[in-house]
This record gives sequence, C-alpha cells and structure tokens, in this order.
Amino acid sequence: MAITIRSSFTVDAPPSDVWKTMIDIERSAPCFPGAELKEQQPDGSYKGGFTVKLGPLTLKFAGKFKIAEQNDAERTVVVSASGTDTKGRGGADAQINAVVTDAGGGKTRVDVVSDVNLSGTVAQYGRGAGMIEALSQQMLNQFAKNLAALMEADAAHAAQAAQAAEPNPASEQGATNTAAEPDAPRQATETRRPPPAPAPVAPLDAGALVRKAMWQSIRNFFARLFGVKQHH
Repeated sequence: MAITIRSSFTVDAPPSDVWKTMIDIERSAPCFPGAELKEQQPDGSYKGGFTVKLGPLTLKFAGKFKIAEQNDAERTVVVSASGTDTKGRGGADAQINAVVTDAGGGKTRVDVVSDVNLSGTVAQYGRGAGMIEALSQQMLNQFAKNLAALMEADAAHAAQAAQAAEPNPASEQGATNTAAEPDAPRQATETRRPPPAPAPVAPLDAGALVRKAMWQSIRNFFARLFGVKQHH
C-alpha cells in the first residue's frame, strides 16, 4: 500500500540553526518519538529502530535510514528509510523530503512530504490514509517540540561557554605578575556542544494520537462534505 503524507511544523528558531540540527542525524533522530538510533554503517547509513504502541499491540521495527540527498544552499534534504516488523508482520519503506524555510519573525517552517509503502499486516493499519496523515502530523508536532527543546539546550550551553571564555581582569593581572614563571599547559575551552547522552527509548504510545487523528479525520470529512472550512 503506497501513500503520500504531507505535513509541516514550525520551530521558534532561525532557519540556519534548525537546518544545522536537523542534518545532524545523531542529534535529531532521537527527537522523533519512539525512535532509536544505532550504529553507523560503512555506507553512511544508520541502523535504527522504531517502536509504537497501539493499545495492547506493540509494533517494533528494525531497519536503517540515511541521507540520500542534501542541498545546504536550498536547505532541502531527502532521507530514505526502510524497516521490518521484528515479528514478521510486514514492513515499510519511505522516502522523506524535507524543506527548511524562513517563516519570518525568527521562526522556521519545515515542510515534509513522505512517500510511504506499507506491506504485510502492517498495511492493514494504513487503510485509512486520512487518519494516517493526521497521525503523522501529530507525531511531527511532537518531534518539533523535542527539536525545539534540544535547540534551547544548545543555546544555553553556547551562552555558558561564551561567558566562561570572557577574560577575567583579575586573572590577567595575576598572569602579568608571574610572566617570568613558566606557564602550566592550559587546555583550550571546549566550545563545541557535546552530544546528549542517549536516553532510554520509550515506545510511542499512539493511543491518544490515534484518537486525535481520528477526530481530525472526521472533522475533515464533514468539512469536505458540507464545504465548511476548518480553522486550526
């Protein structure tokens, strides 16, 4: 079953910062709910996993993904991903196209178009393409929140590093008075932000997301039926 999912989200940060974080796979991938990043392969791809819980049913996918295309000037990226349910209930292949643009006011808009092909039993859960699309938007919203939190932490770390690097007049005076003595080796202040420690991967509990997605699908259905424009 092949479906195309179009969605978008907005981050309260400049486009250059959002782009830099998004293409840093080791930092951005864990922001996606239920995702687990594993080791990098010789071809540049990454092994990974994705866990989603639908009530009593838990789906665990194991697969790999990689950046297939990247245009820094246009801030566009194509990610290819594939995965198989660990219990043999099917799989999914996806090509994800993302575009980062300036939304004005220091904000950034990210538009995502995902071409997804579901197979096996897993495809049965995708019969309602409208609900799947709405569910995808809910998941992207959560990704955006996690990405924004990561970038806020980066900004705080950068501010602390800049403050620590500011010269201290008292220490400079002391250094002048002892200039004749050999200085002990000093390490340069580390300014590059360290990667966050990997957090335990919690399965994505899609129960609430499915209910939201289903309600949104119902609203969209009646909007199309009666020609009523929904306001978000």
